[in-house]
Amino acid sequence: MESGDIDKDSGIPQRKDDHIRYTMENDVQCSVPAGFEDVMLIHRSLPEVDLAGIDTTTTLFGKEMDHPFIVSAITGGSPQAGKINRMLAEKASKYNIGISVGSQRAMMVDSSLRGTYEIRKYAPDVLLFSNLGMAQVISMSDDEIVSMIESIGADVLAVHLNPLQEILQPEGDTSFKGGLGRLRDLKRDIDRPIIVKETGAGISMEVARMLSFLDGAEISGVGGTSFAAVEYYRTKSQLHKENARLFWDWGIPTVSSIVETAPYFKEVIASGGIRNGVHIVKSLALGASSAGLAQPFLDAVYNRKEGDSDTQFERLINEIRTTMFLIGAESIADIMKCPVALFGDTREYLSQRGFDLSQFAQRGF
Repeated sequence: MESGDIDKDSGIPQRKDDHIRYTMENDVQCSVPAGFEDVMLIHRSLPEVDLAGIDTTTTLFGKEMDHPFIVSAITGGSPQAGKINRMLAEKASKYNIGISVGSQRAMMVDSSLRGTYEIRKYAPDVLLFSNLGMAQVISMSDDEIVSMIESIGADVLAVHLNPLQEILQPEGDTSFKGGLGRLRDLKRDIDRPIIVKETGAGISMEVARMLSFLDGAEISGVGGTSFAAVEYYRTKSQLHKENARLFWDWGIPTVSSIVETAPYFKEVIASGGIRNGVHIVKSLALGASSAGLAQPFLDAVYNRKEGDSDTQFERLINEIRTTMFLIGAESIADIMKCPVALFGDTREYLSQRGFDLSQFAQRGF
């Protein structure tokens, strides 16, 4: 069947389950690294910090969080997705961090799937992100969009930018024309924080500059889960497999995307290949406001017993605190004052893009 013959809205619950299954049961990670190996936090032999006094609290979009990371958008739109969202929402509430639902397109098509996104009851006080695709937002009215946000009690609207994913899906929606103007109108007309969120290919400084009127961005750079890889395993067409294989690592690595994007937004969520607390602290040192993780948290709850996922959260928190101690940062604000050096491919790329990297390495001189 040719892509033009596929009903784009049919089989969405199955597609959501396929995405989860292929992510968990196949190697769908980018082969290009996120860039954290090119980032060196400067060790402080005399920290002048009491580990017990280190404060990891931060504020994101007006809400206080106990730690500088969120559960990034993962899923929604099937019974299995609903169970995963519930478990992750309970963890977000326990650790007082933010959480995003996956694309709400499924509940737009089938209202019976709305419950798979309704996680506010499990996390009554945390920062919650609504999630709609750019291709859908272009054709929706303001009232419809506000209804999607309010239906799950979200604080922030994340509009996901996923042209790579859409063009590789046989049933994908590739009409993005008019997106910039629609976002301008939406920001003017609705009283909600609005951010854009990439889905694994990063955000460039050119796009960040264009969208700087928004409240923030989640960059989701290359280095984590590749949705091209997910589509490679999902499709039955050899032509589509070859196309997905070619674009497996397409995009901007996460570290480079942080540096490119941070000057243009008040709030930047770093995501894409963030796997430990050192990565989170490096992201903050480069200008991110917080970090987002998806695959590690999905792995923590997928086919696991209740309670097993606590280990992942506790590990991250311990790693953040240890890293902060070793660079002499007593607070999240202190991290952003600590020197950091960049090397290798990341340094070469950012230098060619016109960035003066001494701004990071010579802090405190």
